[in-house]
Amino acid sequence: MKADVYIHEGEGIECVYKNEKWLVCIKNWKPDNDIDGIHRLEVHRETDEQFILVSGKAILLAADRVDEKFDIELIEMEPGKVYNIPQDTWFYTIMQKDTKMTYVQDANTTNENSEYCEMSETELTFVRKKALEILNK
Repeated sequence: MKADVYIHEGEGIECVYKNEKWLVCIKNWKPDNDIDGIHRLEVHRETDEQFILVSGKAILLAADRVDEKFDIELIEMEPGKVYNIPQDTWFYTIMQKDTKMTYVQDANTTNENSEYCEMSETELTFVRKKALEILNK
């Protein structure tokens, strides 16, 4: 028996494995995950998603949305730890260049059961300020 090995060295996301139940993706830095490029959050309405930082620096944003406003928590990710974003929790990642992470999610996660929402200028200012504090420690 031989193991299958998957790799992704390019920019952005590559879903490297998928079966009927779940998929595994490798996520590298891309412009909209940069501190200056981030502009929105996303949510999965039917599934959780797990993130694992492999190398580099990254921040996981987790948020609730109440009265058309986000209450955003910034979580400094540590390599080797699993971070679960439960269904109905808004999220996104901020990554520095040369950062690599993986994520796992249900194979039935689609655009039909997910949403995206632009952050307000006030929310973006808050996120960028806090992210800079975390990344520059």
